[in-house]
Amino acid sequence: MTILTSVMQFAMLPLQGLGQGAQPIISYNYGAGKIDRVKSAFWLLLKASLCYSVALWALIMLFPQIFAAMFTSNEALLTFTKTALRIYMAALLLFGIQIACQMTSNSLGNAKASILVAVMRKFILLLPLIYLLPLLLPQDPTTAVYLAEPMADVIAVTFTGCLFAHQFRKVIKNGKMQTVSNEEDAHAISQQD
Repeated sequence: MTILTSVMQFAMLPLQGLGQGAQPIISYNYGAGKIDRVKSAFWLLLKASLCYSVALWALIMLFPQIFAAMFTSNEALLTFTKTALRIYMAALLLFGIQIACQMTSNSLGNAKASILVAVMRKFILLLPLIYLLPLLLPQDPTTAVYLAEPMADVIAVTFTGCLFAHQFRKVIKNGKMQTVSNEEDAHAISQQD
């Protein structure tokens, strides 16, 4: 389990870096009322995050022993970890969506939604699944525990994507209305001068 979670952390660090690097760009443009730039920055973050997560997922699925060998040289553990890593990281390819949406929500001043999706994945979904799946798959409870991670991830990414799409539309709409209002105010002020 230590190897699996270490590889997961290894996978998440660059995604976190991409998201945190995009946050000031998205926040600045949102604050400046440049909604088109906010949208293009989000789409660029999403594409970059998805490319990274899909590429890393493919590498882990094709060469899990390389990732496991970073943490152990025990041959029996490497053999077991090879299969477990493929199961545990099965939904990694979707993490680009999770990180891009979560970081953009934060950038747009919606920290509550960002916290909700983070709590949703680990506490609301993963912990109950760790206890429920071994009961549903009693023939192989160890694999059932490993399956809890990708199941929680798929549900969390779906929830995050839906929540973000709904909120992003509202933010974009309100931002465009705010921009129009600001332009009208600026035009009125210039007419007075």
